[in-house]
Amino acid sequence: MKAVIRSLFRKVVSFFHNVVSLLERLIGKFRLLPPCRRIDNALQKPWRAGNKPLQYHFLPYVTSVLRVLGWAILIIGVLASILLGLEIMNGGLTVWRAELQGVGMGVAAIVLGIVGSFLAWLFLLVNRELVYLFIHVKDNTRNTANSITEE
Repeated sequence: MKAVIRSLFRKVVSFFHNVVSLLERLIGKFRLLPPCRRIDNALQKPWRAGNKPLQYHFLPYVTSVLRVLGWAILIIGVLASILLGLEIMNGGLTVWRAELQGVGMGVAAIVLGIVGSFLAWLFLLVNRELVYLFIHVKDNTRNTANSITEE
């Protein structure tokens, strides 16, 4: 039991150490800023297609959050649906004065939970790709307008 607690404690300490090191790098980035430079310019990420800076500063963070949230929902949803289904199979579950019990109900809970988690994951990743699509449409429209006006 003590070994498990020590291992868990080491993992928590390692996690906090990683968070602190990330914060130190971010603070170091702010210290190197010249006085006239804005903070959002320091956090700006370059666009994937080239070294052109991204006009929308917040969208890379939104897409990252959507990706992480999607994967978290998929993993947690699948695990939770399996645990809920096993609980229904073994001991039963009371929901609004209705007793859910049996193998059929447990399997249905597992299958519906996995399908629901998959659909939520798919929805979040589609939204992430839609943000990229809108950015590409804007860039392509601007490039087309520039090429037409040059001729």
